[in-house]
Amino acid sequence: MTPRPAEGSAPVSTLPPARPGTADRRRAPGSSPSRLRRVGAAVAGLALAAAAVALQAAAEKREDRGAPLTWTGGVGEEVASSRFTVKVKAVHGAKSIEIAQLSGDPEKATTSGIFVVVELAATSPRDPQRFGPPVLLSGDDKRYTATEKVKPSLTITEPYIQPGWWVDGVAVFDVPASALEGARIVVGLPVEIIGEVYPPEVEIDLGLDEAAARRLVSGAKDVYQMGSKK
Repeated sequence: MTPRPAEGSAPVSTLPPARPGTADRRRAPGSSPSRLRRVGAAVAGLALAAAAVALQAAAEKREDRGAPLTWTGGVGEEVASSRFTVKVKAVHGAKSIEIAQLSGDPEKATTSGIFVVVELAATSPRDPQRFGPPVLLSGDDKRYTATEKVKPSLTITEPYIQPGWWVDGVAVFDVPASALEGARIVVGLPVEIIGEVYPPEVEIDLGLDEAAARRLVSGAKDVYQMGSKK
């Protein structure tokens, strides 16, 4: 006769007792190795993206260093930068340039386009300065460096700009007539002596709209004399 538990007592289990170490070892949700690998890859990707952005920003800052800081103005205005002040006094057109010599016949420079002669005056507030070759910017931003047909010693790049004194000089450009409309002259320091993070330059609009550009061409002098009294 099989014994039965007394009424009210807990039923007796017929299962064998659990062995030590055989507890359920199911993993907590989200802790699988594959999920951890995916999370790690995402974090690494974000880190690489952040590093790329930082490198790009640093490169842009390096490119900005040395970029000129530009002051602008028009003909007749005294355009003052941090190191010097420049004024455009007049703009002339010429078909040829005649350069007087100490002896013998004058030298003559010719062009298939037009010579643009910009009369300038410059001064400095503190230290003596010397200009690099001026640049003429056309209306579509093409750059024309001052012509080599005229010796630098005859231009605004020759003298030192002294504090408190205005120095007169010219910049001469050999350009096609199509470059005149909207042209500006840019004057700055020589590259080899610039020690500033943002070197100064002045950009002066020459006042050559379409009509003025046509007048400059039609009224161009046959000969513009340099090196002697014009």
